Amino acid sequence: MKRSFGFLIIVLLAGASPARGAENTVVWISLDGLRNDYVQRAAAPTLTRLEQEGAYTNQEHAIFPSLTFPNHISQVTGTTVDHHGIPMNSFFDEGTGKNYVYPTQDSLIRAEPIWVTAKRQGLRVAVIDWPVSNAQTGQWKSDYFTDHYDTVRTDAQRLDQVVAILKKDPGNPPLRLIMSYMASVDHAGHSFGPEDAENMNRAVLNADTALGAFLKSVLAWFDATHSDTDDLYFIISTDHGMETMHEQVSLDRLLGPELVAGTKIVASGPMASIYFTDIPDAEKAERANQILAKLKTVDYATAWKAQDIPASYHYSDPTRIGQIVVALKLGFTFSEIRITATQPAHPGLRGMHGYDPAVSTKLLGTAIIWHYHHPMHGADLGPIVNTQWHATVARLLGIQPAPGADPRPIPLPQ
Repeated sequence: MKRSFGFLIIVLLAGASPARGAENTVVWISLDGLRNDYVQRAAAPTLTRLEQEGAYTNQEHAIFPSLTFPNHISQVTGTTVDHHGIPMNSFFDEGTGKNYVYPTQDSLIRAEPIWVTAKRQGLRVAVIDWPVSNAQTGQWKSDYFTDHYDTVRTDAQRLDQVVAILKKDPGNPPLRLIMSYMASVDHAGHSFGPEDAENMNRAVLNADTALGAFLKSVLAWFDATHSDTDDLYFIISTDHGMETMHEQVSLDRLLGPELVAGTKIVASGPMASIYFTDIPDAEKAERANQILAKLKTVDYATAWKAQDIPASYHYSDPTRIGQIVVALKLGFTFSEIRITATQPAHPGLRGMHGYDPAVSTKLLGTAIIWHYHHPMHGADLGPIVNTQWHATVARLLGIQPAPGADPRPIPLPQ
């Protein structure tokens, strides 16, 4: 979802406070689906330079499930699904009776995201198209955000919008947290598969070019609007790696019409939730047992009653995960094509994530932290977990993490 370096003296960010009077600015870009071998394989010049000058890891661990939306929300809230309430890229909420397909409105998040944490503590913030950051409402909404996610515009166009905001912003005081999102590498991974080096290298290099131009503009803005005592941190993170996908599964056909009757099925990659929306209460327990018995007859799926999901997954929610949760093994994904229960993956769908991140190192990602004018000399940060980003960014900004967030910042070299 590489080079090795010698041991370095590492200190926790908690022990490295910025100088009195100085202000840190954090520019945080999510490069979706940046698997941990992509940068080296593509020899991406901007990302490689940032790794060599800054600190990096090729062991960025997703939370369960290794899907885009749950992990992006874990990064900004410092919590897992059982706290932030975004279980898949799409889900049904039995409380509201609504389907949420690639939801955008941040009011759906049950924990506090970093943009609220920053605003609540007096910082100015711009968040452009981070998943579930659109259409913000409430007292602590960002100074800049988008009303909806535009699926048509390119990564470069999205970053151009950020640059335009920086140029027009009155800067009194300056923006301190700037966040955005890039989708193209993940899209290529799904389409071509992660082992298609030619097409994946092209996608990574295109993203690298866009990032290089963006960083140049950010540095020009920072130099023109900040004092010599201020610091800039430029962060590239990802949400997950990518696995090769070879088989599609129709859960409807696998279960059959009798077991599906009265249910609502919502799938996201290799994860699915079955909601007993129209099954009488007296029949729900028996139906759950029947569904589980059916799914035990195939070796590519694991299913649980919601209350029996392993506690280590931190995967629960009072209204959003249904009565049955189904997870497919590596190489499989759910499909709406109902010709047969299973069929080979079609051209244009060769890569997938969303699996248990513990089962494959190919679900690991690359992340980089670069400190302007302060080289970290390619420090290898080692393993990190996506829930650590909230505390890390909070520490860099000199603010307190939100209550309930993972309190562990990522260790950086002094």
